[in-house]
Amino acid sequence: MATIKADDIVCGCNNVTYEDLENAIANGAKSFEKVQEVTKAGTGCGGCTDTVKSLVNKMLSK
Repeated sequence: MATIKADDIVCGCNNVTYEDLENAIANGAKSFEKVQEVTKAGTGCGGCTDTVKSLVNKMLSK
């Protein structure tokens, strides 16, 4: 997998970037559901949900 940059879009429907996910976690979101609530990632068409969930879980495990 290619390196993900901060400004890479991870949810096209809601224009959510990788950095948005990081910021949500840094500001206290401690689960995929909380990150989703804050960023709205994966709440549009749902096509990115598995990818975003995987990214968030990796971030939370660090």
